[in-house]
Amino acid sequence: MAKKEIKSKTKCDIVVEEILGMIIQGEYVEGEKLPPEQYFVETFGVSRVTIREAFKRLNMLGVVSICQGKGTFVKKVDLGLVMQPLFSAIVVDNLSIEQLYDARLYVESGTACLAARNAQEEEMLELEELVKNMERVVAKKDTVHFSELDIILHKTIARISRNHIMQATYQTLEDVIGKYIVRNNLSMKIVEDSHESHIKICRAIRERDEKAAREKMETHIELTKRNLIAYYKDKDL
Repeated sequence: MAKKEIKSKTKCDIVVEEILGMIIQGEYVEGEKLPPEQYFVETFGVSRVTIREAFKRLNMLGVVSICQGKGTFVKKVDLGLVMQPLFSAIVVDNLSIEQLYDARLYVESGTACLAARNAQEEEMLELEELVKNMERVVAKKDTVHFSELDIILHKTIARISRNHIMQATYQTLEDVIGKYIVRNNLSMKIVEDSHESHIKICRAIRERDEKAAREKMETHIELTKRNLIAYYKDKDL
């Protein structure tokens, strides 16, 4: 079997990665017009042809829009697209619940910590309203609805962390876990334990206690991992 030739990165590949990195890091924000081609020609030391090709690729990715006669403008970046290689690697490796939740442990303890630091008042109220809704659902023993609100709560915490990379990483892990784990068969014991954890996490975020928010989330993820391992002990994922 002949060996496949591995292509090295072209100048255009490098320029695309560099500009994409600038956009992700907030150097250029949604709706902003990018500098003219000549600016990037001088910045990267490449030809106009290379810059134009890079813009075309970024346009195909949905990262920028090219308006004839007006310039190139930044669009809303879909970080899920940026994280797609991570998603593919996780699926191909067929990781276990332990590995997935160990990764989730570190990512979500970080988002909880940053949420305690960065959340605005209206976002605090949003979290508290979610917890109240979950309390009503628990009282009705509606495990299906609880699972749906559970996902929303964790996504909200990731969002208000204001760290887009961690938010996208969490979403990638959540997408993978969702493909392997049926969430609507949770026992009431798991639901009640999870709800108590959510109350403690949101209280720590409200109090802007970064250390407590991290620790409460770590405890929650570890408990969820143990419960799922026990639940799927005799099942083939």
